[in-house]
Amino acid sequence: MKIRGFSIGVALLAITAGCATTQKFKTKMDGFIGQPEIAVVSMYGPPQGAYTLNDGSKVIQYTRGGNLVLPGATTYQPVTTRTTGNLTLNQGLKQTTGDYSQQSTTYIPTQAPATNIALSCTVTFTIDLSGIVQRWAASGNHCVSQGQDRR
Repeated sequence: MKIRGFSIGVALLAITAGCATTQKFKTKMDGFIGQPEIAVVSMYGPPQGAYTLNDGSKVIQYTRGGNLVLPGATTYQPVTTRTTGNLTLNQGLKQTTGDYSQQSTTYIPTQAPATNIALSCTVTFTIDLSGIVQRWAASGNHCVSQGQDRR
C-alpha cells in the first residue's frame, strides 16, 4: 500500500526514528561487538574508567547522566469571601436602613513542586587481548538511543 509515494513501512519507520528507545540503544551497542576498541573511543572519547582483568582483557566504562524535571501541576483552590453589614440609605427626607450579606468565590492558582528524575546509564565494554570488543553491558534507567544521540 502506498501513501503519496511512500510505503506504510517507510512512513512508520520515519515516524518512529526520532523516538529514543532501548532497542535502538541495544542495536547501536551490538554494532561495536567485533570492532576494535578505537571504534568505541572514537565515538565516545576516552573512557571514564578502565580495568584490566586477570586474563589480560580490559573493561572500559562510560557513564552519562542528567535530570528530567517535570513541572508541578497547577490546581485552582476556591477561596470564598463572605461579607455582611448594614446599610443606611438617605433619600432626601426618607432614610432606609437594612442588612446585607453577600458571598463570592475566587479561584487561586496553586503550583505543586516540580519533580526531579535523575537519569543515568553506565555502559561497559569488554576488550580482548587483541583490542577487539567482545561484549558490552549496560545498567541504569536511561540507556536509550536515538538518531542524533551519541549513546
